[in-house]
Amino acid sequence: MAVRCAIVPPTPVPYREPLFRALHERDDLEIRVIYQSAGQPSWDVPPEWFPSEHPYPAVHLRSWQRSRPGRSPIVWPRGLERALRSADPDCVVAIAYGPASLRAWQWCRRHGRAYVIFSDCTPQINSMLSPGHLRLHRWLAHRADGLIAVSSAGRERLLEFGVAPDRITVALQAGDLEPVRAATSTRGANGARPGTVLSVGRLVPDKNFAMLIEAFAQSRLAAEGARLEIVGTGFAEPELRTVAERVGVPVVFRGGVPHAEMPTLYAGADVFALVSTYEPFGVAIREAVAAGLPIICSETAGAVGDVAVAGRNALLVDPARIDTVAESLARLLTDRAMRERMGAESRAIDAALDGSDVEAFALAVRTAAARRGR
Repeated sequence: MAVRCAIVPPTPVPYREPLFRALHERDDLEIRVIYQSAGQPSWDVPPEWFPSEHPYPAVHLRSWQRSRPGRSPIVWPRGLERALRSADPDCVVAIAYGPASLRAWQWCRRHGRAYVIFSDCTPQINSMLSPGHLRLHRWLAHRADGLIAVSSAGRERLLEFGVAPDRITVALQAGDLEPVRAATSTRGANGARPGTVLSVGRLVPDKNFAMLIEAFAQSRLAAEGARLEIVGTGFAEPELRTVAERVGVPVVFRGGVPHAEMPTLYAGADVFALVSTYEPFGVAIREAVAAGLPIICSETAGAVGDVAVAGRNALLVDPARIDTVAESLARLLTDRAMRERMGAESRAIDAALDGSDVEAFALAVRTAAARRGR
């Protein structure tokens, strides 16, 4: 008999759609996704970026939101308990540790249902949380029937909390990867030209784009035809344009590119760079690896070790060291053989991980439900 599973994410986002669709297509699960909100206005993305139609059962709740510049808002959904009662799940998967996660735990305990936390938090976040918020993370983690971490670093955080290893499952951060693979499968080497560096993310301080721009200028490759393209929107864009003008490099700000057009940008890139000071995982890294790109990655990103692997497809950098980032850019942009070798490793890593996130997620749900006798 299929396990009935209610999944409670904050809001619909494009990169979760393939995961939820694949879960819906399984015979061992019967899912319903209860979105706490239909969108998050403070994210500085067009309303159409948030999917409104889904190929799986889903509802969009109305919510109160408190925006936090550069961060995800705090969301208080209306009617969550009513939606859970309607779904009548054997297991509830709460994404993150916000108010909805606590309410979902309370509902599960009242009704004898399994409760699972799905989180992208890594140890880096601990110093960024208030003492009360960190205690809530620990408290909920110890009361969950299962926990799904989207990275190995996330698993280590839960182990540091004292959570039993058999209650933790790693289901790597998902992405809409098939269109990226299709668009980049026949991409060839770019010849002798220095090439294009692509970076993707919200234009907020954590993404560290100002430092990336300065490092690109320090590499001195713009004069030889190299270019830096930044995809994303956010309140930091005017400041970033000022930085690019000050250091004298022609950065291409693509703005908010529709999700369906992103594969073309990956196909036109030669190197992908993500140098965030804080990055729970980095969905764009997962996409860039699927595109077969060599990666320059912040050593603090959650993707490190799982999809951005030092010595294989990634050069890891300290996001506070402009000189190190500049040197990594110069190495990759001037060494075609290195790019080809690391790009091939990205494709191999992507192939080895294909589908593993879905299997791991489903296993965590079935195991948690069995613990509750559901």
